[in-house]
Amino acid sequence: MYIYDVAKSLGFRFDTKKEKTKPKDFALCVAESKRQFAPVLFIAKPLCIMSQNRRKQMKNLNGTWLKIKTGDDYCRPEFIEFNNDQIIHFELELKSGNELSKVRTEWSEKLSESKYEFVNNNRIRIFRMGKTHTVLSETESKTEDTEFATDYERIEPTKTELESKKIETLKFKAQWNKEKIPLTFNKILDSPVIQEMNKSMKRNGRKLILENLQGTYFASIYENGERETLIGIKEIDEEKAILFGFSEKPYEIKTE
Repeated sequence: MYIYDVAKSLGFRFDTKKEKTKPKDFALCVAESKRQFAPVLFIAKPLCIMSQNRRKQMKNLNGTWLKIKTGDDYCRPEFIEFNNDQIIHFELELKSGNELSKVRTEWSEKLSESKYEFVNNNRIRIFRMGKTHTVLSETESKTEDTEFATDYERIEPTKTELESKKIETLKFKAQWNKEKIPLTFNKILDSPVIQEMNKSMKRNGRKLILENLQGTYFASIYENGERETLIGIKEIDEEKAILFGFSEKPYEIKTE
């Protein structure tokens, strides 16, 4: 079992068939319901609810926050920052080598008009209202108002004394649900059968690439040369690593 299988089990999605769209002023995500022939489309918009008590309970919102992807999330990796009453959204671009930089998108929200809660000191959950459109058959469908929750985790510089070149040579196994999963950089993650199929279709396949944003290392999952998902590295040395950025508990995974 490969590391991307675990990420998928925890909520990450690795579909190869999807349509990339230009970022808009709202979050556009396409989900598929568990019911057969019932694809679901939701468009998330801010939920304008925030009580006085919520204002009093506001905690430290400094720093940069990684959007936690779920199995229904087709969007590219994204970050947010809080500036006074604004929630500012960013995407990524490769600066040089394995260094990443943030690029501000056109989408911003008002914190005072948002409903949110703190999962822990470094994880915030923002609720947005949207529509769920369920196709029941070729002639029937229904649309419902739905509240969607998105988690964001604050990133902090990775605790390590190792250089990136050294980290790339390390090999670990992550422990999750009593299974050992290998964590290896710059190696094709697909099975030999999938590799042969990718080769015939001139596809690059999946691999983990070590990248760095503001001192935080990420094991970035690439699919056919495109960055799909970020797995954060909280700590790493030659003996172990602690990974973060998962959509379900445990939010962190320790490797060995």
